[in-house]
Amino acid sequence: MTSKRFYDAYSSGYATYLERHTGYFRAVEKEIATAAGNRRGLALLDVGTGTGERLQRIISAIHPDRVAAIDESPDMAALAQRNCPSAQVLAIPLSAPELPGELSDRFDLVTCLSNVLGHIPKAQLIPALKQVRSLMKPDGVFIFDVNNRYNAATYGPLSVIRNMARDRVLPGGGDFTAAYRNGDEVLQTPVHLFSPSEVARMLRESGLKAAKIGFRDYVTGQERGRFGGSIVVKAVSV
Repeated sequence: MTSKRFYDAYSSGYATYLERHTGYFRAVEKEIATAAGNRRGLALLDVGTGTGERLQRIISAIHPDRVAAIDESPDMAALAQRNCPSAQVLAIPLSAPELPGELSDRFDLVTCLSNVLGHIPKAQLIPALKQVRSLMKPDGVFIFDVNNRYNAATYGPLSVIRNMARDRVLPGGGDFTAAYRNGDEVLQTPVHLFSPSEVARMLRESGLKAAKIGFRDYVTGQERGRFGGSIVVKAVSV
């Protein structure tokens, strides 16, 4: 199943997922607020915005002058527009060549949260990140988080050992399947879980550099080591 169809179906149950990881989400949102600082006339773009509820919280915290959001799922985009009426919300994928024209201007702050990058096909990932870079102002900041396949706190030590062993044999691994029960139907879609070194490499290849790479517990949001949390990145243009 494509990511778009999966999240069209998932849109009705997404609030439950958000509640389960509230501590983590709030911690990431605090990092976004810190990155925003006290900039005047701030322009914010949220990539893969989902229901828009998180975006609305971020808006309330940093008070940007201009807000845009995109999601490839029309159902999610419709929810986001209702939850975040002040934003320009577009149902369009990040890799779409027409996106810069639709948005018309560049941004001080770009966010891409909850492993959205893990749902972009591998061949499109670097072009998508280059698209992010093209949408940033020269002093712009890109905040994103991705699931860490070495996160023993979430996946268990044995799974992490298997993942590390697999990476030695099959470089570029990390492809898994996400599942969601929609009534009597179990929906599945491919998802990629990243390693810290993979994140560093894809930043280099896309013309971005990490100002900060951290790890946070996926439930509590507390700072952890590389085996204890999801990967949270603050990046800037090279």
